[in-house]
Amino acid sequence: MTAHTQRRTGPATAGSTWRTISFGRGIQWSLPQLGLAMIGVAAAAVYLQALWLAAGGFDPIWWVLVVVPLATLAYAGSGVPLAYWGLMIVGWFILTPSGSFSLWSIPGAVAVLIGHAAAALSATTPPAGGFSTRTTRAWLRAVILAALAAPAVALLTGALRGGGLDPGPAAYVIGLGGLAIGVFALRSEPPLQSD
Repeated sequence: MTAHTQRRTGPATAGSTWRTISFGRGIQWSLPQLGLAMIGVAAAAVYLQALWLAAGGFDPIWWVLVVVPLATLAYAGSGVPLAYWGLMIVGWFILTPSGSFSLWSIPGAVAVLIGHAAAALSATTPPAGGFSTRTTRAWLRAVILAALAAPAVALLTGALRGGGLDPGPAAYVIGLGGLAIGVFALRSEPPLQSD
C-alpha cells in the first residue's frame, strides 16, 4: 500500500490537494472513494445481520458477501453493484420463510439503500476523485428521504397483512407508485450537480 498526494484539477478545485492510496501497482484511490467502499461493506454487514435475524440463521458462506463492495470497487460504474444488491435481495426471499413478514426488513431495506447509493456516488467520479460538500449534502438528503420511507412501507405492509387484505396487489401499487415518484424526483433534480 502506497500513499500519494495529488493536485486537484478543474476550476472549482484549483490549488487543492488530496491523498490517494494505491495497493501495489494498482489504481490510485482517493480516501473518499475508499470511504464509500467501506460504507458499502458496513451496509452489507447490517443487511446480512438483519437477514440472519429475520431468517433465524443461514449458512455462514453468505457472510463472504460482506467483502464484495470492497473487492469490486473498480466496477462501481458498471452493473456489478446492482447485480450484487439484487443477489442480496433475492437471498432474503430464499432464506426467510415463505409468506412471513419481519420488522428486520426495515434495517435490511435501509442497508440496501445506503450500500447501493454509496456505489452509485462512487461511480460519479474517477477513482482518485473527491466530492464537493454540496454534492455530498445532496446525496445525503436523497438517501435520508428514501430511508424514512422504509418504516412507513413496512408499517403499511404489516397493516395490510394484519387486516386480512391480500397484500400482493396493494404492495405492487404502493411499490410502483413510490418507485415512479422517486425516479421522477431524481430525474427532475439529480443529486449530483456540476460545481
